[in-house]
Amino acid sequence: MNHRQHLFLLSALVCSFLADAQIAVYTDSVAMHHSDSILYSNLQEVTVMAKRPSALLRADKIVFRPSEMSVGSSGSAYEAISLLPGISIKSDGNLSIYGVKSLSVNIDGRKTILSGENLINYLKTLPAVDIEELEIIGYSGAKTDGEEPVTILNIVKRRKKDNSYAFGAVADAQSGRARQLYTSIYGEYSKNRHTLSVNYSRFGAHNPSELMTDRPYPDHDERLKQFYDRKRTDSSSQLSVSYDYKFPSGHTVGTSLNYSHFRRKEPAVMTTSIPFEEELRITDNNALFVTDNIFGELYCRRKSSNESEWTAACDFFRYRSSESQLMEDNSGMSIDGSMYGATYGIVGSFDFNRHLSRHWSISAGTRISYVSMRSTGSYIDSHVDSETKPIADDLDSSFGYDENVNAIYAEGKYEYGMLRASVGLRGEQNNLSTYFTGNESSESRDVNRKYFHIFPSLSLMLSSAGYGSWMLAYANKVTRPRFADLDPFIHLFDDITHVGGNINLKEASRHSLTLTWSDNVHWRIMANGDFVSSDIVKYYRELTDRIVYVTPENIPSHLQLLFSATCSGLDFTTWWTVSATANIIYSSYRFDRDTGLNSNVRWTPIIDLKNKFQIPYHIIVEADASYRGSMAFGQARTSHVWNTYFGLKKNFLDGRLSLSVYVKDLFNTNHFNSSILLSGRKAILYEKEFEDMRKVGISISWRINGGIGKSEKKDRNVWIDELNRVNL
Repeated sequence: MNHRQHLFLLSALVCSFLADAQIAVYTDSVAMHHSDSILYSNLQEVTVMAKRPSALLRADKIVFRPSEMSVGSSGSAYEAISLLPGISIKSDGNLSIYGVKSLSVNIDGRKTILSGENLINYLKTLPAVDIEELEIIGYSGAKTDGEEPVTILNIVKRRKKDNSYAFGAVADAQSGRARQLYTSIYGEYSKNRHTLSVNYSRFGAHNPSELMTDRPYPDHDERLKQFYDRKRTDSSSQLSVSYDYKFPSGHTVGTSLNYSHFRRKEPAVMTTSIPFEEELRITDNNALFVTDNIFGELYCRRKSSNESEWTAACDFFRYRSSESQLMEDNSGMSIDGSMYGATYGIVGSFDFNRHLSRHWSISAGTRISYVSMRSTGSYIDSHVDSETKPIADDLDSSFGYDENVNAIYAEGKYEYGMLRASVGLRGEQNNLSTYFTGNESSESRDVNRKYFHIFPSLSLMLSSAGYGSWMLAYANKVTRPRFADLDPFIHLFDDITHVGGNINLKEASRHSLTLTWSDNVHWRIMANGDFVSSDIVKYYRELTDRIVYVTPENIPSHLQLLFSATCSGLDFTTWWTVSATANIIYSSYRFDRDTGLNSNVRWTPIIDLKNKFQIPYHIIVEADASYRGSMAFGQARTSHVWNTYFGLKKNFLDGRLSLSVYVKDLFNTNHFNSSILLSGRKAILYEKEFEDMRKVGISISWRINGGIGKSEKKDRNVWIDELNRVNL
């Protein structure tokens, strides 16, 4: 056979194979079916079309990519996190998932030293474009602190490449009853062994809210009603700088420094209707909050060729906050309040990991922390009419808190075939001392406590390609009272509601057991049980015939059961993808008999549905809806609530420019009522936080990436450059 006959036979075989396989080849985005001949086509470029999943499901964790959300990569980290299914962020800084499980926030696997409102303000200034993944990890081993929740939200930042640079800007604006503006500029530079990152962000918001209380009045048929109209104006800014250097010896050292400033003006008007008074009581409350924080870290890491790694780190922080408050009513009463607080801390840690053999590895480490907190507060009560009965005497206080926690842990891991197992122990020795002085107490109160806890943890995981992955995990944790929960100083929220702390709070012990299955593609099913003894919850009691006093208390026990089913990335068509989560929660709170309160028991359904559409011109459309039923929280029981979200996202300039337009809570339904038991009677709260309700937003993200210098290409790698022409 000559060369032409060989070529003809080869062409016939290729065409026959393509016809049998029913393969469509795309050239220059024009489809050529099996009846076409690629031999006579002017083939210039091959494009393989693929969709990147927005979530990855495994038995031990769920991974979300903000870049695949309609607004996830164009705003702040706070916005991206709030869009995750089942995640809720409260104004006091508490994060929860599925409505009942608390979340600890880690950044690149390390626990952040921020908490409460400081953490929320930080997330509002952190650009989401700097985040590669958001991981919800359902198991925390011996390495995590004893007071860290079992479930962890890990923020994985973008990996910086050698010999590259990047800079960009992010802007997000939202309008409605509440409005906000977020802007951020950042730059990254990496060359040879040096990496430098700088970020500056600003956030401003106007967040009005409405609150109405309706509660029984002692010895009277009518009810006491109160309407509270609050307008918050927030402004914050943050500057972050980090630097890393890699030594030829394999050591990496790095440091980061963050400065943030937060300011809130909060004027409010409260109208109170008291049954036996003919006129309404109108109270003006003007408050100003200022926070000034500095925090950072130093670390040294070493990876050895013998599959061992160690990290030594030191975190430091200094937080300062001040609050001023002026309350005046139409009867001539006036209260002037002033509070100041400062927190200083340093945390040192050392972690070591080593592979002992093909199947065994061990990790161990220690963590030592010192935290010192101081706060002072005072209220001066003055009246135009000296004969008018005051709603408060002059108050002043000084509160101090010093804590030292010394921890050591060890954890062994075993891997063989489909099996992965880990068992760990963590020991923590806690030294706590508090003092309180002030005219609210007849005498000074000092408390000194020493604790020692052993926290066991265990996980078993089976993974196979055909049957997915199974995980059984147990962990013992502790909940320590927060600084604000301990401070006995009574803060006058208004002339009806007083809020204080409890210096006698004890730690709460939590036992968590979880069983999870996932097919590692689309489905994940979980059953979890948490039992908390001596749980810390807010407790409402009637201080007088008019004032309700809210304080944290230890209640005997709390049981939570969670059953969850998640499906992600189900493709109904080539342009429509659906993800959904369905949960059922059982909550049971028990109270001491002397409180006169019955148990608060509730089954709660929670449903979250996300629809993602790929429409022409490479536009992503997202339509989400969620529903949460009535839920129990201590003495309180919230009503059901549902929420919607619609967003569109379009990328320009090969993905360097991203534009998103979205609507939150289109039907203005994301608000709920609460009922609170008060010694056999029931109070009702109607609350609207317009920050979480209907808003229209637009986000713009611009990012430029580039390389520094050129590396020599070897002949054997030339074919890789040809593969780069294939767009994955």
